[in-house]
Amino acid sequence: MTAADKTIKNDLPEHTASAVDLRRVRDDLEESERRFKEIAELLPGIICEMDTDLHITYTNELGLETFGFTRDDFEKGINVTELFFPEDRERLDRDIYNIFHGDYGNPVVYRLRTKKRNTLHVLINSAPMVKNGTIAGIRTCIVDISARIAAEERLRESEERFRTIFQRSPIGIALFGREGMLIDRNDSFRMMFGLPEAKTGAASAPALFSMLVLSEAEKSKLQKGNGIIREIRYPAESGREMPEPRWFDWHVTPLNVGENGPSALLAQVEDTTESRKKQEAQLRKQREATAEAEALVAGLRHELLDKARFHSMVSRSPAMQEVFEILPEIANAMASVLICGESGTGKELVARSLHELSPRNRGAFVAINCAALPDTLLESELFGYRAGAFTDAKKDKPGKIALAEGGTIFFDEIGDIPAPMQAKLLRVLQEKMYEPLGGTSPVRADVRFLAATNRDLHGMVRKGTFREDLYYRVNVVTVRLPPLRERRCDIPLLCDHFIGRFNARYGKSIKGISREAMEAIITHEFPGNIRELENAIEHAFVFCKGSMIEVQHLPVALRVLHGPSDQEVLSRIAGFDELERMYISAVLKEADDNKQLAAKRLGIHKATLFRKMRKLGL
Repeated sequence: MTAADKTIKNDLPEHTASAVDLRRVRDDLEESERRFKEIAELLPGIICEMDTDLHITYTNELGLETFGFTRDDFEKGINVTELFFPEDRERLDRDIYNIFHGDYGNPVVYRLRTKKRNTLHVLINSAPMVKNGTIAGIRTCIVDISARIAAEERLRESEERFRTIFQRSPIGIALFGREGMLIDRNDSFRMMFGLPEAKTGAASAPALFSMLVLSEAEKSKLQKGNGIIREIRYPAESGREMPEPRWFDWHVTPLNVGENGPSALLAQVEDTTESRKKQEAQLRKQREATAEAEALVAGLRHELLDKARFHSMVSRSPAMQEVFEILPEIANAMASVLICGESGTGKELVARSLHELSPRNRGAFVAINCAALPDTLLESELFGYRAGAFTDAKKDKPGKIALAEGGTIFFDEIGDIPAPMQAKLLRVLQEKMYEPLGGTSPVRADVRFLAATNRDLHGMVRKGTFREDLYYRVNVVTVRLPPLRERRCDIPLLCDHFIGRFNARYGKSIKGISREAMEAIITHEFPGNIRELENAIEHAFVFCKGSMIEVQHLPVALRVLHGPSDQEVLSRIAGFDELERMYISAVLKEADDNKQLAAKRLGIHKATLFRKMRKLGL
């Protein structure tokens, strides 16, 4: 202010100077209110003023916008109590009373209602307005905290859900400190181990490392932040929650792993006792089912063997089935029979079957191996001798023919009989008479003659090494036995037959032959035929310590495939079904595809044959 202004002011009347001060004060007040309103509009909170009757005299735009009021609503008048819920009115009256009496400054949380009756959660900070030393109303700052309250509610609900899940989970959950001391656990964990209801601080609360014995390597894994999984069996404890042994699966997870290792260890434990019992029960059922299946298979095999068995012989091949069909007819006749076949094909078995099926089965069956006896002994063995016939003949000895009286005598390998004996044997066959060595009168022979050979007798007749008349006397009826290589479909049956026999002999319980071993057996040529197969199975029994015969248990000759033909056979045969397919195919081929005849040879009904053909893709 200049000196002139001061002079003018001093020269003014006193009432004129007071008016100027009043205007200046009023201008300052208006400027202050303007600045207040500008600041109020810029604040992130709601600013409002109310008189002592709680009518709102001022609010910023945020207040109108938040509560949904317009300026018209404001001009008409809004009482702040309209924004509060009735159930909060008592607390509101108490807070207003405290503000008017100087107790204010602490923010309070209320629920307020908007014009559209929506609910807001707000934080209110209030102070009295004083004019001329008198309380003229209340100035309030309101902050909308609805979002925070909603987030807190969601968090509370989430925590509540987690706590509910934690407590009700059938899996035992426990939190242990770094040193393994129990911090918290749910009810499942407590009940699993029979713990007291007090969660922490109890002297009986177990430590993790006493419940779960860990190796140093496992503890090191936990220290590095890696979880571990362990299955532990706890023995029964009388008077506790475990009256019987129980199994638990432990999953331990380190939490908040730092430089010094985890700050806590989370353990999840599942009682697997019942599931183990169910698994064991299922395993028992599976074992029982397997045993039943094995018994069924054994029964089917037995049935198959019974159907394929003829006396002591086993075969399903068409050639052997034809032999089986004619043997009863041959047995009932008295004609001599010549059984032809390679060594080991079962010629003596056929001879014994003819004897057992014949009316002479009450008499003896006497076999004589012509190739095994020297020429000098053959005659005495066959006809016997009288006392004094030669130096050492101190008493009479009956020969094989006499021993077979009323029964059957079997000449094995008859092609090896020397020429002098052929003539004497011819007389027996023609006249049914013979003379023992040293005897003075002929003896009648009431026997049936059977003979067998692995040689070509007809060729020997042409060469003059076998008497033609004896040949025709011996060869009234001929039975020819095929070699085993021509009846490979019988090999599995014969193997089962021999396994049953040797199990009883050796006191073992071998169940069968592995696929690889069976393939090795089937592809072998078997020059020794069935006898060689029997010896091979017995060889395997000596070395087999388990329940199945494997390739390494077989003789060396059977372990190696012999040439392309064996490889070809092996590639064709995949199992018993394949053998059956080969067998039926062979029978159909021999029957010229006549299904009725083939079914008859197979010993099955025609409908059964068609069903098997469909199954096997024939």
